[in-house]
Amino acid sequence: MGITRMLVLFWALWAGGLQAGSVRYQVEGRMFEGYHLAGASQQSTLVLLVHDWDGLTGYEMKRADMLAALGYRVFAADLFGVGVRPTAVEDKKRLTGALYQDRASMRTLLAGA
Repeated sequence: MGITRMLVLFWALWAGGLQAGSVRYQVEGRMFEGYHLAGASQQSTLVLLVHDWDGLTGYEMKRADMLAALGYRVFAADLFGVGVRPTAVEDKKRLTGALYQDRASMRTLLAGA
């Protein structure tokens, strides 16, 4: 991220133009925790950001911050559940494999986000 964009983001957060934070939500009885950045304008385009096989981590939050600095509202979805952040390759394969094998469930999770 360029220094100018970083400064714009930090200024917007400091000035109250952006509201950022974790959002807990429920889909089909399971709890999830996404990350939301709301700009000063509700007219801004909303971007739904989906994590990779690590789950929702600081990387996705950084990318959400970068999109917000460009003027977008951003919601980084959680497709694994609160606190599920796999580190072992086997766990990453298992969790993402379950989503790939049940596309209807993945669509439900995305719609719930």
